[in-house]
Amino acid sequence: MNKKIKLLTLPIVLLFASPIFPNDVERKKYHFLISPWIINTTFDKPSREIESSINLQFLYGLTNNLYIGVTYGIGKNSEKNLESIPTSSYSATRLYQFSTSKKSETFTLNLHYFLWKFIYTSFNIGIEKGFSVERNNFAIIRANNITPQPFSMKTIFDDRVFSSLGIGFRHEVSSSILIAFEYQRGYIEAGKSNQHFTYNPDYYGSNLPYMLENYLFDNLFNDRSLRNSIYQQFYLSAGLAI
Repeated sequence: MNKKIKLLTLPIVLLFASPIFPNDVERKKYHFLISPWIINTTFDKPSREIESSINLQFLYGLTNNLYIGVTYGIGKNSEKNLESIPTSSYSATRLYQFSTSKKSETFTLNLHYFLWKFIYTSFNIGIEKGFSVERNNFAIIRANNITPQPFSMKTIFDDRVFSSLGIGFRHEVSSSILIAFEYQRGYIEAGKSNQHFTYNPDYYGSNLPYMLENYLFDNLFNDRSLRNSIYQQFYLSAGLAI
């Protein structure tokens, strides 16, 4: 807990300990920005990365140099498709339905301070909304026969927190057009996850379903738990200044 507090408070101290330069550039009070995509990388594996998506940002100038704002990452829409499982028989195919709820949806509070002209530093703290992944409708296909298998697997990922310190460039190209670039580096939680399995033991007899067997094997002999991680992000944005 102490380590987390230090990681969260250090960027704030650095932000306000930076030298205060005169208001060398007059800036508009309201900044609206859109980032069509971001590059996101985590350094500690295995870890869960936030997938690239459109980010919408609104910033309000408390002073000419200090801005506070919020960023919404719209995330990835839910999806549903068919996937296959390896089988030792050439005459049989094992399929299941893979589906996810909306994921990589984020809400972030931003604090920006302009150091000089178009260069600013930022402190950001946010949350990634939880989501779920489900695998069901398992079936074995042999020739023209389809045999349903009574098994389903659901993984639920909880909300998780992240924070970062950034350095960026934001410039009012004309009277109202903005272009911006920002690099952030920070800390992101692994987030809790829960696995739920449902199957009919009468159907499988003394055996276990393939995916349940793999899951138990990995947890017994391999460390597959997700880790807290240092991460970095690159943003390229454009928008309006009012």
